[in-house]
Amino acid sequence: MRVVSHEDQQGASDYAMKGFALGIAQWAGVGVFASGLLYAFAPWYRRTQTVNKFYIVMCFGLGGGAYKSDRYMVNYERRGRADMLDTETRKQYDRIYGNNKDVQEESPMVPVAAPAS
Repeated sequence: MRVVSHEDQQGASDYAMKGFALGIAQWAGVGVFASGLLYAFAPWYRRTQTVNKFYIVMCFGLGGGAYKSDRYMVNYERRGRADMLDTETRKQYDRIYGNNKDVQEESPMVPVAAPAS
């Protein structure tokens, strides 16, 4: 189990809610379009109560929001793991080959002038 800070939890939550909002917008649009097509071509759908039509569109939106939220959360976790792997790889590289900053401090780029005789 990975221990995360409150800021990490809040960041993940905010990112997932962004995905949820986008998913609702996208899939509610699909639901409205499908409802319009059904209203135009299906007589049984025209007789359906307005509340039930709204429920159908709402189901499209909530289902799409849940799906998109999950996708955003998985991508957030993958991005976090990739950053963590990059950090660990950089630490191991520095341990094996030395830190580039140490080399720059030992040998400055400015040449030292020879003392005058």
